[in-house]
Amino acid sequence: MTQLTSTGLVRILGQVTVIMVIPIVGGAVAGIILDRLLATAPLFALGGFVAGNLIAFLGLWLYIRTHTRGPSASQDPDR
Repeated sequence: MTQLTSTGLVRILGQVTVIMVIPIVGGAVAGIILDRLLATAPLFALGGFVAGNLIAFLGLWLYIRTHTRGPSASQDPDR
């Protein structure tokens, strides 16, 4: 296992921030815009916020899964 440097930590925190903030804020903003257009406040704002959270969770889960797994069997030259 390699040693994590401060630069590597900042890079990881930046990626995780982007993975989480963009879907959550984007979903909420899209919901607010739809609510104003359709006069349905706060239905779409809450729905967009929930959808953004689900997308952020999925993105974070995929990020952790891809960065914590070892080499796959197809990449292992000994098999």
